[in-house]
Amino acid sequence: MTQTPPPGMTGTLEKQLGALLDQYDAERREAQARKDETGAEERRFLEDFAQLRAGLLRPLFESVAALLAKRGHASHIREQEFAPHSGGAGAEASIALIVAPEGMEPPPVADEHLRALSFTTRHYNRTVCVRNGAAPHEGALAGAKGAYPLARIDLQLAEGELVKLMAAIVKA
Repeated sequence: MTQTPPPGMTGTLEKQLGALLDQYDAERREAQARKDETGAEERRFLEDFAQLRAGLLRPLFESVAALLAKRGHASHIREQEFAPHSGGAGAEASIALIVAPEGMEPPPVADEHLRALSFTTRHYNRTVCVRNGAAPHEGALAGAKGAYPLARIDLQLAEGELVKLMAAIVKA
């Protein structure tokens, strides 16, 4: 039995529209699959950063803070979880060691970063921004010199950045 097209539509138009709608549906499925994969990659990146933060950076920062305290200097560690906001912006995940050397005036809050070493995610390109008060403008912007792939962040790099930070502070 031959299916008859709805009134006002020819069989040719129905086939053409059907083919276009099939193509559109396939493209939508592909776009959703890409979006789902991107979301999964972002989640894996943030989970990997959380593991790096808990397994390497926090213990290192705690050890440095203990050494500083033995020598009469203050410091604190600040951590933040990734928090997406509507519109695509949000707060990146981060960890920072902020140093307050004995005998130095505390900087204004806006300049606290000059005595800090921070590791902050850039989830959109899956890199970690290393911002060091010793070189405050490196890593301050996306794509800057201080952006590293997650796999590049290791104990050697973190220790080297801590030495640069402390060298800059003691010279100040």
